[in-house]
Amino acid sequence: MSYKFTKEELENLLVDYNKIALKDLDLPKEVCIWDETLRDGEQSPTVYLTLDEKIHLAKLMDEIGVKIIAVGYPAVSESEKTIVKTIVNEDCKNASIVGISRPRKEDIDACIDADLQEIVIFMPISPIFMKTLKLTEQQELDQIESAILYAKENGFKVNWVSEDGTRAEYEHLKNVFLTAIDAGAERIVLGDTVGVLTPYSTAYLIKKIKADVIQTQKDLICMGIHTHNDFGLAVANTITGVFEGCCYPHTCINGYGERAGNAALEEVATILERMGINTGIDLTKLPELSEVCERYFCKPLSQYKPIVGDYAFSHESGLHIAAILAHPLTYEPINPHMVGRRRTFYLGKFSGSQSILHALKQKIKVLDLDIPDEIIKKIVNEVKKKHEETSKEEIRRSFDIIKQELKKITKGVSDKEFFEIVNKYAQPYVPEDFKPKNEEG
Repeated sequence: MSYKFTKEELENLLVDYNKIALKDLDLPKEVCIWDETLRDGEQSPTVYLTLDEKIHLAKLMDEIGVKIIAVGYPAVSESEKTIVKTIVNEDCKNASIVGISRPRKEDIDACIDADLQEIVIFMPISPIFMKTLKLTEQQELDQIESAILYAKENGFKVNWVSEDGTRAEYEHLKNVFLTAIDAGAERIVLGDTVGVLTPYSTAYLIKKIKADVIQTQKDLICMGIHTHNDFGLAVANTITGVFEGCCYPHTCINGYGERAGNAALEEVATILERMGINTGIDLTKLPELSEVCERYFCKPLSQYKPIVGDYAFSHESGLHIAAILAHPLTYEPINPHMVGRRRTFYLGKFSGSQSILHALKQKIKVLDLDIPDEIIKKIVNEVKKKHEETSKEEIRRSFDIIKQELKKITKGVSDKEFFEIVNKYAQPYVPEDFKPKNEEG
């Protein structure tokens, strides 16, 4: 299809403030996507993945170009250890398979039993967690050093994650990273565990860590960033982290994860590629990966979900469609084919004559038909009338049914149910003063 504007003309018609704003930054030429879907993603409320589902998703991610795939926590249970071991031995061609561990010998031993060659050791390092765990800063540093040394002695490639690092005292955060590197960690990761950063504070913190930790090392140390979406900023913070030098952005397919989720793989990869940063991801396969993961998680995506949502490349407004026909970049930031999608036009209340005529040409294949203006107007009015005649009550009934069905697949345990279960088994251990009194009369 020929468009109104040539590629050369578009260069002068579109101002790219991303290019202008980032021209003085030393952006990485490439990054390695580190995906947490099978670990952090599976911690989404009510989600449970079978072994076959985990293997299938791991293989799809391996094929699409994900470099590191976190698959689980072997120390949790024997069954989890078996799952991790099975995936490790599935022989992924491109990705490194990692499991996670606390800085404890028994956790690392479980990773040994799971046949892992690379592990992630993590610990929460903020004051609130240290208070909860009854640990001092020095005790944390000692545990971190001992655990990483033990892991290295057993042949592991070690990644260190500072959990809740974005709420830690900076000196402790710095000392934790330096201790981990000195003990043999090959990568360090900053964890924004409860999603409190903004892009501005992300940039501030990464710059300080680069200056005080990364640039003090003789050998190149790569840094990663792990963000949560509690305020809707996971992708923005992850992208900012990459702009400031983080080469291992953590993601989850479809943005799944605990609470409000994590940085979405499809969004992070597409934005970075658009900025000229090579992610190694085959963007055209994103829709398939998203659809498979959505089905396995039983977590329906919003139709407005960026990149993979049903409406991401859809148009109804007459003005929008007319402009799209002149050139898609008028109302689309990228060609949908870049991410394996196709453009969709909807005919409805906001459709104009130009979009109706386009629909006629495309759907009825009457490319050379000369339709009089008065006929086009009749067609437009009929289409709009048909759209507005759809019963709003009928739409609401369908909406209510969908919401009820969603509740069935996301049902948790209520406070009442929880305490009924506790009461069933714990009554003999409850002090007499706390037991309900029988009222007489």
